Order: sequence, then C-alpha cells, then structure tokens
Amino acid sequence: MPEKIYMISCREDLVGLGMGRMRTSVDGLDEVVLSLDWSKVRFVPVIAAEKMNFQIGESKIVTIKPIAVPAYSIVFQSFYGSNGMGDLGCIGCMEMKLYSEDKTANKSMFSSRINASVLPGDLLGQVLIVPGKKL
Repeated sequence: MPEKIYMISCREDLVGLGMGRMRTSVDGLDEVVLSLDWSKVRFVPVIAAEKMNFQIGESKIVTIKPIAVPAYSIVFQSFYGSNGMGDLGCIGCMEMKLYSEDKTANKSMFSSRINASVLPGDLLGQVLIVPGKKL
C-alpha cells in the first residue's frame, strides 16, 4: 500500500477560524516521467489584481490576473523582471489540482522586504511555463 501524501492548504480565510492551514490526504501524486517541450515555453508576467498592504518581512496570498497552466506543464520562476519591493514565492489556485489537469493560477504568494502596498497592475514577477506530456 502506497504511503499517504498530504496537501497543506494555507488559506487566509482559515486563520479567522483559528487554523492557519488545512491538511488533506491526496491521491494521484505518484511519480511520473514527463517529456518537456522547451521549444514552446511561455514567459508570463505575474500581475497583481488587487491592492494589498505589506509590512517588512510579511508574506501574503495576492490575487493575480489569471494564468493558464496546461496539464503536465512545469512552472519555473524567472529572476528577470522581478518586483523591487519583494519576492514572488509561487503561483496557484485555492483548489487542489493534479499535474495531470489543466489549471488556472489566480493567486500568488508574495513576500515584501519593505513597508509598502502592492497595487492592481503591479508586476510581482515572471514565470516560465514549459509544456509537457506524460511518457
């Protein structure tokens, strides 16, 4: 019997309930061999879609303009075209999706190095989306 794998959801709405995270058992995260097509990489800006205030060292989940991530694609963070205020940690959505499913990233984790606000239209960073297929 395979070992259980648990997904950790870090949702700000859970904090109000006294929980900072939710731990859920997930099936379908087995190792897979992929073939990546580096000739069709998308270089995509991650753009804030809401205003959010930050304190020094604070990390928050920020709503972003939606980014399509096809099934079996891999997302890499680019260190070119970043935000001088802080760092993009990841992109994703609040619903668990497997690598074998099409996804739309509409949230990102952003950490600020200064006291400032992210505004709608601000560049948070950029990602490379490399299409792939299961072998």
